[in-house]
This record gives sequence, C-alpha cells and structure tokens, in this order.
Amino acid sequence: MSEPPPRDPRDPAEDETIIADGWGPEDPVFVEEREEVVEQPPPRIPKIWPWLLALLVLVLAGLGALYFLSRDDDEPAGTTSAATTQAEGRTVPDVVGTTSSEATETLRDAGFEVNLVSVPSDRQPGTVVAQSPSAGDEAQEGTTVRLNVAEAATQTTTGATTTGATTTQATTTSPATTTAPPQPQPALVPDVVGQELAEAGRAFADEGLKVAVAYVPSQEPAGRVVAQAQPAGTELDRGDTVQLNVSTGADPAESATVPRAVGQRLEDGRETLVQAGFEVLALTIADGEIRNESTIGSQSPAGGASVPRGSLVVLYVTG
Repeated sequence: MSEPPPRDPRDPAEDETIIADGWGPEDPVFVEEREEVVEQPPPRIPKIWPWLLALLVLVLAGLGALYFLSRDDDEPAGTTSAATTQAEGRTVPDVVGTTSSEATETLRDAGFEVNLVSVPSDRQPGTVVAQSPSAGDEAQEGTTVRLNVAEAATQTTTGATTTGATTTQATTTSPATTTAPPQPQPALVPDVVGQELAEAGRAFADEGLKVAVAYVPSQEPAGRVVAQAQPAGTELDRGDTVQLNVSTGADPAESATVPRAVGQRLEDGRETLVQAGFEVLALTIADGEIRNESTIGSQSPAGGASVPRGSLVVLYVTG
C-alpha cells in the first residue's frame, strides 16, 4: 500500500473550511449613504396679541382721559362740585319787607336756619325790618340768619299850635337827651331738647326769651322738641327769639293754615285759633299777669303758616 503524498502547508487542509464571502482583501468598502430628510417645523406665527392688548389698553386710557377733559370743558362755568359749593357758600336771599313766615320759608328753601327777634318798629307787626347776614352775602348752608321782626307800632303824639286866628297842626318831638338807652339784660338759653313744646316755651319765658316754632318731620312723639337753634348756655339779650324744631310725629295730622291773631285781645285770638283746630299757649316775658284783655304782640307759628292741625301755637302778650 502506497503512502499519500505529503501535504502542502499552503493548501487548505481538509479539516479547514474556508468561507468565501465575496469580499477580497483588496476589494474597496462601500458605505451606503442615506440622505437624512430633516422635517422643517411649520412657520411660526408672530405673537402679536400682547402688543394688540397693550395698544387696546392705551386706546381705552386715551378715550377715558378725553371723556373727562371734554366733560370738564362742557360743564358750565358756574357749576362746581358739592364740596366746592359748600366751601364757597350760598347767597343769602333778601327777605326784608316780607312777613316772618314768608321770610322763614324763603330762607329754609335756600338752606339756612332762622332766628326771629322781635323788635319795636312802626312797620306792620310781623314784618321783617332787618336781617343778618345781609341779602347777597355768601354763607355756608345751615347758617342761622337773624331776622328782626316788627313787634308793635310806635306811638307819636300831635299837638296844636295856635297863632291868632290861624291854627296849625304840628308834631311834637321829645327834647334831645343825652341819657344813654338802657342796656339789654343778658339771658341764658335753656336746654329743652326732648321736652314738650309747652314746657320748653315756659322755660324760655322764664329766662326772658321767646321761641319760634318750626314743625318738622320726625319719629319722635308729636309736639316734642327735637332741636334748638342756639345751644344751651348761650348768652343772648333778653327778648331775643330762639327757633325750636318740634316733631310732627310719625303720622302727622292733615295740614291747616294758622290764623293771624297778632293785635287781637288774648281772649279773641285764642278763640280764633281754637276754632281753627289749634291748641294755644299764652306766655309773656314781661313782669305782669296774663289777662284776657292782654294784647297779642306776636305768635309762633306765624299767621298764614301751614302746620298739622292740632299743633300748639304760642302767643306772646303784652299789657
């Protein structure tokens, strides 16, 4: 048996398996290039809404400023705000020559309070002969205007001078005197808020003061004093008048016109007022007795005033 020929080392052995993959050592390496497609984002919409919002705010602010400026321009020159009106005050109306009731109504409509003071005068009783502050003055709302009201006519005497056959009438006057007029006596205002009108009127008369009655709407019982124009303790002259606000009650009676009783005898004036449906309180600030024959010098509320029927009318008598 012959031996197999020697094996060439370069030859592949039978037990070696050579796998050819088609790529030789000299073959180039190819890399597959793939084109990457980058997706472009959609175009961005400019964010203009914040600017639009800012523009809208500016437009609205401009319109608001234009409105206020145009309103100020259109406002009449004489109009002012409530605060300015109060600061500048109101014009006091002219009430001299009118009756006390007419003057009181006019002043209250204008926003003022009233203090009636009876003074001797030759004018018709109840006529306003002077006022303070004067007509045309500026005063704040609620200021008290003092009114001097004629109380009684002054008396003059006449005499006859005879010369021969000729007789002439002449008015005699008192000789000149250097005696100073007596000074009015002081009087203190009492505190009557919460009292009934009759009681309050007597308290003022005891101090030598008169009251001017003003009936006002209030929930307090009818006839009760709810306010007084001068605070308690104020020093006034004897004979001065202080206004009292008196409640008409929660359910006031129908209104009625107060008859005029000034100048009448107390007996006659009282009867006239009672027949008209009013209560009567007669007072005097002079030392003396109140008699039926006494003359009514002043009254409050004044004749012609409209107040609830059944209200109290205060009469001040002289003589």
